[in-house]
Amino acid sequence: MKKKNLIFFLPDFICGGGGKSVTSLCRNLNKKKFQISIICLNKCYYKNELKSFSKIYEIPKKKALFAQSEIRKIIEKNVNENEENIFISNLFYANALTALFQKKYRNLKFVFTERTAFKELSIYFGIKDFVKKFLIKLILKFFYKKADLVIANSKKVASDISNFSNVRTTYVYPGSFYKTFKRQKKVSRKLNIISIGRMSEEKGFDILVKAFRYIDKEKYNLNIIGDGNKKENIIDLVNKYQLQKNIKVLGFKANIYPYLKKSDLLINPSYFEGFPNVVIEALSCGVPVICSKSYGGINEILKNEKYGDLFENGNTKDLKNKISNFLKNPNKLQYKSLKGQKDLKRFSEKESAKKYEKIFLTL
Repeated sequence: MKKKNLIFFLPDFICGGGGKSVTSLCRNLNKKKFQISIICLNKCYYKNELKSFSKIYEIPKKKALFAQSEIRKIIEKNVNENEENIFISNLFYANALTALFQKKYRNLKFVFTERTAFKELSIYFGIKDFVKKFLIKLILKFFYKKADLVIANSKKVASDISNFSNVRTTYVYPGSFYKTFKRQKKVSRKLNIISIGRMSEEKGFDILVKAFRYIDKEKYNLNIIGDGNKKENIIDLVNKYQLQKNIKVLGFKANIYPYLKKSDLLINPSYFEGFPNVVIEALSCGVPVICSKSYGGINEILKNEKYGDLFENGNTKDLKNKISNFLKNPNKLQYKSLKGQKDLKRFSEKESAKKYEKIFLTL
C-alpha cells in the first residue's frame, strides 16, 4: 500500500490550541499509511518533537508577504504525481492564503480546517461596521468554496460553515485528552485560580481581570498563563486595579499540567472559542471550570453545564457572580468536573487521529 502524502500548513505554529492540535494529530497518525510535511509561517514551537517523523519548512516572517511562491515551491518539491497528496491548511489566514495561491495539481486535494464559526470572525478581526462584516462574509464564501473538504473542530462550527458556504463539511474533535491526573493537595487557604490562553483580543482576559476587582482579595490567587500581543495590556490592567499581589501573568508554559494540578478552578473568558482544548485539559485534572457562552463547541464539551458553569459572553458582572458562587460553595462545581473527567475518551488523541485517518484515506 502506497503512503498518502500529507502537507500541513499553519500561518504561525504558535503555542496556542492550533499548534498543539496539529502536533497531537501528526504524532498519532499511522506512519505506515502517511508521510508528513509541515509548512509554517514563522517559527515552529514544536519542531523538536515533530522533526523525528516529518519534514518541517519554516518560512521567515519577513517573507510572509511572498509566502504564496514559497509554498508553491514546497508543494512542487513534495507532491508526487504518482501518489495521492492532501494539502491541509489550518485556521482562517492559512485557508485564505491557500485559496489565493491554489491551482490544479494532479492527485492533490485541498482540505481546510477551521476552529471558529464564521459569525464570530468579525470579532476576531475587530470589525464592528456592518458593511465590512458583509464584505468579509462574501470573501469567506468565495475562499471556502475552493476546498475539497472543510473539517471543523465541533458540530456547531461545522454546521455554521456548511450553512454559510454550502461546501462539503465534517467535524473532528481535537485530540486534547490523553490521560487523567490527580490534583495536588491544597497547601494554602486561598483558592488557586488559573486561566490559560493566547494573549489576544478575542480571548477575553480583560473581562477576567475586571471581574476580579469585585472579588475578596483574601480568598484567591489567580495565575494567567499565555503569551501574545495583548500581554502588556493585561499586565497594565492588573496594575491599574492594584491586583498585583493576587494576579500573576506568567507567560507561555510548554507544559501546563503542573499548574493545572495545583489549581482549584479554571476560567475560560473568551469572547469566542471554536473548541477550547484547555477546558478538556482542566477536566482531565479534575479541575472545575467556568467558561463563557461562546458560539463554538463549549456546550459539546460541558454538555450544557452538566460538567461546568457558563457565564454570559462578555458580561463582567455575570462572571463575577459565578466566581463568587464558586468561592462560597466550591463542592457543587467540583462534583460537575469529576463527572466530566469520566467522559473525556471522546476527545482522546487516538480517537481524533483515527477519525482524521479515515477522512484522509477516503478523500
